[in-house]
This record gives sequence, structure tokens and C-alpha cells, in this order.
Amino acid sequence: MLGLAGAGYAGFRTMSGNIIADNSGTEQNLAVASPISNGAEAPQAIATDASAFISQGEKVLFTDLPNPDKEAAAEAIASGDMQTAISKLEAARQSSRNDPETLIYLNNARLGQKAALNIAAVVPATSSPSSAREILRGVAQAQDEAIQAGVPFKIVIADDKNDPNQAVAIANALTQDDSVLAVIGHGTSKTSIAAAPIYQQHQMVMIAPTSSTTELAQVPRGAGGNFIFRTVASDQLTGTTLARYMLSTGKLRAAVFYNSESSYSRSLQQAFSTTLSLEGGEVVQEIDLAQANTAAQLPSSNAETIVLLPDSETLTKAVEVAKVNANRLPLIAGDAFYRIESLQQGGQALNGLILPVQWHPLKSSTSQFSQTGSTLWGGDINWRSAMGYDALSALRSARSLGNIGPNSGVEGRVTLAQALVRSNFTANGASEEIRFLPSGDRNGQVMLVKVQPGSRSRTGYDFVPFD
Repeated sequence: MLGLAGAGYAGFRTMSGNIIADNSGTEQNLAVASPISNGAEAPQAIATDASAFISQGEKVLFTDLPNPDKEAAAEAIASGDMQTAISKLEAARQSSRNDPETLIYLNNARLGQKAALNIAAVVPATSSPSSAREILRGVAQAQDEAIQAGVPFKIVIADDKNDPNQAVAIANALTQDDSVLAVIGHGTSKTSIAAAPIYQQHQMVMIAPTSSTTELAQVPRGAGGNFIFRTVASDQLTGTTLARYMLSTGKLRAAVFYNSESSYSRSLQQAFSTTLSLEGGEVVQEIDLAQANTAAQLPSSNAETIVLLPDSETLTKAVEVAKVNANRLPLIAGDAFYRIESLQQGGQALNGLILPVQWHPLKSSTSQFSQTGSTLWGGDINWRSAMGYDALSALRSARSLGNIGPNSGVEGRVTLAQALVRSNFTANGASEEIRFLPSGDRNGQVMLVKVQPGSRSRTGYDFVPFD
């Protein structure tokens, strides 16, 4: 274990050994452009009816895998017929066991009109349904456990489409709904950066489960303190971990491929390059994946290691670089490679690649989280699920520490933020205790994994913990 991380590899298996694979409110009519620091372009102010993308069960937000029972349940919830809704959602869960939207709506319906703590989970449901479900599986598992323990959490799901403008509209709607205590989200760095200033301004806690850019910790704080947190590692820690690993192998000179147009990729590149330079290494070449023909720009210099730091949008380009390299120079990579698509596309070209991750099922197979999750979903849980679980677990512990009840409004939101940074705050996470630094970053660790031949992912190669 070395330090913290974030971006991912899914490898769900059903109990019969098959891969589980995804194919893949208050009405508000306003959106304010959010101030973005560090020169990033702010989203434009738009008029969006955000209520169309927010649901406690009265609307189905994931439409890529139709389920007639879930759709019928949504109609029943919208009409106030909770008995029918519960019956239909139970049937929907039987036919699609690994669908977290169904379980969340079922838990919400069972709570009915009881006083509950409303938490919003904002994910890219329509643009990246597979990743969004992975986050929500962890949130749903934590909700299920909380309700069984007598803590009534209702989860409001919102779809930001991985669009900064949509994220701004969602954030405005949620902050102006006094019944919503806190937010888990958003699903990516660019949407989290867009929305974070709004949550900060309106004093609502936002815990990002999968947004690792260093810019998130640089959102201006107000007099009320910090309201922006994350359960995934900051790129600063991840980049530092990568640089120190490279130096530990005796390699000093790196060629770095990154996307200058991505906050995540850019911040990871800066953290890696700074640490490498300060501790005796050197970046001898930087190649921007946003440009054309990047795979043709393999190091002609004296580079000893290729460092691949793409975001999800330039992952395929980075894989092409690995293919052209053909195992000539050693490869290390950012956590955007931690996904099954990397293995599917790269195969042999990625053999031996090293990358940092936040969580791995083989390191946590005996944990209560993993065992419960395997039973709940019928297969392994991945890192996004672990981070979503940790986000709601942190909110549950902070709620208890601050003695916050349902419908506590702005006062409850402020108390929640104060509880998260108290010296005695801790929460039980998927694999380790959850604590936060004053910056809102998680105070935790990352591990390194290595790509090597294997059968777990059914691609011919697996990510395996690297000691």
C-alpha cells in the first residue's frame, strides 16, 4: 500500500462465474454559471428544467436497459401507489439483480412517507450508464445497510450526463431544495469542478466518489468553511506514487503522454512531473494526446519509461501508444487505465504495465463490504462501487456525530460539514477507515497493480496487486 487513487476497472462475476457487464424533486428553471479556478472554462449559464433529470423513483433515469416492472413502479410512485410500486420493484430486482437504481427506488418506496434523510447521488446515467451504475451499487449497498440499522436514508438520483452545464443546473436545483441534506457526486472531474462552487456557496456538502483532479481542492472556500470532499485519492497523491515507483526501478527519464484538455489528466501529469523532477528524475518528452498522430511520437530521445496519463476520452489513443511501443520500454500509467476496456483493447501490449488504484477486490475479498456486495449484486464489486459506498458511509457517520435529523435544512448541512472535519471523525469504509484532510481530500492510501496474463477478466489479462 502506498498512497490513494481513482479511475476504473470493472470485473463483476455472477455466482455461476459469468461476467456481469453493463451495456455500455423540486422543479427549478435556472442555472448560474459557476466560477471555475485555475483558468478552466466556466460552463455557460443556461435555462434547464433540472427536475426532468432528478428522481426518487417517480422517473426511470437509466433507459439503456428497459425493465417493464421498473417502469410500472415509477408510474405507481408518481401516482402515490406505494404498495404497487414495491411489488413491481421487487419483481424488477428479481429479473435484474445487479441494477442499483431498482434497489434504491425499492428502499425509498419502502420508507414511504416516513421522515428520512435525503441524499442526492449525481451520476452520468445516460452518457456513461455502466460507470454510473458502478457508483450507485456502492451507494445502494450503504443505503441498504443504513436502513437495516434504523437510519432512514432516501437516495435522490440525478443525471448530469457528464455535461458541466447540466451539472450546474442539477447543483442549483439540489441546493435550493431544503429537504436534500448532501450530495454524492459528481461522476467525473469536469462535472465536479463545474458544480463544486455552487455547493460551496450554498453550504451543502458534496462528496465526490470518483473525481480525482487537484483542482477540486482549490475551489474557493467561504466563511462557512469547506463543503467539498472526496473519497477517492487526489491526483497529487497518485502522481507522486507513480513517480516514486518509477524512480525505485532505477529509471530516471520519462516520456509522458497526457491530455492537455482534461483537468484530470493535466493535474496527474503535473503531480507526476513535479515529483519526478524534485526527486532526481527528468521528463525528457511530453506528448499531448489531444493532438493527432500521438502514437507516432514514440520517444526518439533517451527516455527509459513511457508514462501514459490519458483521461477516458483519450484512453484509446494511449492504448495505441502501448501497441506501437510493443513492450520495448516499460509502461506505467494513470488510473484511467483501470478498466476492462484497457485490457480488451491493449492485450499483450499492456503486459507488465504498472498503475496505482484505490481499491482492488483481491485485496479486499474477505472484507464485510465485499462479501455483502457479492451477495447483494451476485458478483464482485469494483472500485467505483467501493468509493460510492465510502461516500454514503462517511455521511452516515457525520450525521450521527452531528446528531442531524431529517429536514434539518441549512443548519443540518453546516453541522454535517463541520462533523466531517472534526478530529474525532472516522467512518468504516469498504477497505479502510475514512478520514479527511482539511483540504477535503481523503487521508488514505493507494496500491499498485500490474497487468499480467490471467483469466479473471476473460480478456486474457488481469490487473493483479503488485507488491
